Amino acid sequence: MEKKKISIVLPVYNGAAYLAESIESILSQTYTNWELIIVNDCSTDNSLSIALEYAAKDARIKVLSNNENLKLPNSLNVGFNLASGSYYTWTSDDNKYKPNALQTMIVHLERNPAAVMVYANYTCIDSSGNVIDQTKKPEPKYIFAENVVGACFLYTAEAAKRIGKYDADMFLAEDYDFWIRLCKVGKLLHIEEDLYYYRRHKNSLSETKKAYVNEQTYKVLEKNFLFAYTTSKKNKHYKEFFDHILNRASAHYVETLWMLLSINKKYLFHLNLSQFKILVWNSYLWQTLRKISRRM
Repeated sequence: MEKKKISIVLPVYNGAAYLAESIESILSQTYTNWELIIVNDCSTDNSLSIALEYAAKDARIKVLSNNENLKLPNSLNVGFNLASGSYYTWTSDDNKYKPNALQTMIVHLERNPAAVMVYANYTCIDSSGNVIDQTKKPEPKYIFAENVVGACFLYTAEAAKRIGKYDADMFLAEDYDFWIRLCKVGKLLHIEEDLYYYRRHKNSLSETKKAYVNEQTYKVLEKNFLFAYTTSKKNKHYKEFFDHILNRASAHYVETLWMLLSINKKYLFHLNLSQFKILVWNSYLWQTLRKISRRM
């Protein structure tokens, strides 16, 4: 049986420090029918020269350079516009695959035709490559309570074309938005294998922009609210879904809490003490202001 091609997009912006390791991990895959599309997003270091050096040695590697800095979601869209594989994935310039990653994920997808995406566990490493810990990802049914997918995944090109591009307005949570939209067209499948090295370091976007990631995640949940709520309620996980929204609400915590209670009053009995105090205080304050306004 002919092996189906996997298209891998690797966006890079000033990632010279680890880019070679990331590319080498793809070259070392036991599954060999892949194409690697490196999208250089106006790097000012030698990321482009590293990418071009590898492309000169292996015809499966293509390099594109954006004319302006497009950031991650748009760079992904640029790469996948040229993808020709039956399966898609993308990786980061500071992370790397374990040798059997692609082989393992494509086998699971081939064996589960109802699934449009598979995701795996991974190992966390530090800036020097030392192991920090192993991360076991939650099951797909919890996707509305957190971003269950993580860093190692593979999905079908057919499903990706059905749901459309990565949403640039969801920058830093564009992946979470994409996974939720994939749920609308098929099943997500979690496998127990550890297939990836995820690097944690102080310069990564997830570390330097945590507050913004929270805000963007809130926007994702807001954008997909109707689908997320009805599905999580059906699966008896709507309380966890509401908790997730509140945990990301930040500056608009109180109005979000009131909105959730207006949708489902049963959530009131799930609130913890601190949340309940906020609710009572806000209610008291609102009533007091109304009384004052009537007297004026």
